[in-house]
Amino acid sequence: MVGLIIATHGELGKAFKESVALLTGECKNVVTLALEKNDNSEEFREKMEEGIKQVDQGDGVILFTDVLGGTPSNMATLLARKNQLYCMTGVNLPMVIEFVMSVSDQLTLQELVDKCYEAAIIGVKITNKL
Repeated sequence: MVGLIIATHGELGKAFKESVALLTGECKNVVTLALEKNDNSEEFREKMEEGIKQVDQGDGVILFTDVLGGTPSNMATLLARKNQLYCMTGVNLPMVIEFVMSVSDQLTLQELVDKCYEAAIIGVKITNKL
């Protein structure tokens, strides 16, 4: 099973996980990491490495982060390149829902990344134009 890390500034990732659990039930193999005000990047990278070990069951890990250029995204990108994982920035609720709903469908890591990316894009609409 593919693992998921949601790494954000503050408790945003935890809120995503809790919200998805309300909609889908359980969030299997998902860890959230919160970068707090006084955290440094090296400590956060170490937390991220521990989180990856926790969710990596041999099928790969996806790292969702909140904003490109922030510490969570920068550390996730470095670890993704080093460990052949995927980092996706701009996390939103539709992509987390897609991960949780699709993770047990025997998809490859690349297929799951593609589905999450598509869900993220499709999930953004200007509703008064619909």
